[in-house]
Amino acid sequence: MIRTKSQISYNMSRIKAKGSAIEKLFASELRKNKLKYRGHLKNIIGKPDYVIKDRKVAIFCDSSFWHGYKFLRTSRHKFKSNKEFWVEKIEANIKRDKYVNRTLRKDGWKVFRFWDFQINKDAKKCVLKIKKWLQKE
Repeated sequence: MIRTKSQISYNMSRIKAKGSAIEKLFASELRKNKLKYRGHLKNIIGKPDYVIKDRKVAIFCDSSFWHGYKFLRTSRHKFKSNKEFWVEKIEANIKRDKYVNRTLRKDGWKVFRFWDFQINKDAKKCVLKIKKWLQKE
């Protein structure tokens, strides 16, 4: 199926920056595990999806497409059109994620990043990883 530029533009405009299905699933699991968190704090670099502020924990729920999981090595990144734009965009996202991780860690934060497929497969396992770290510290 060939889509027009306006159809593609419309589809891209529907992608949420916050409140995605994986974020809702993850938040539900955080609540089940009685972890107190805040969402999308703008005053923290990278605007983590979730923050456990008193413990300086930043949590990101990353889309494997937008954040470049195995970038250009899987079919998800085989672009049919506008390849240069997409490669540049996703490479910039990867670079920004690395910068955010470095900066937060330098400021004493523990950073957790989970891929969408990890959350969809076993959100509980992802949250238990955080919980285990919190108990250890």
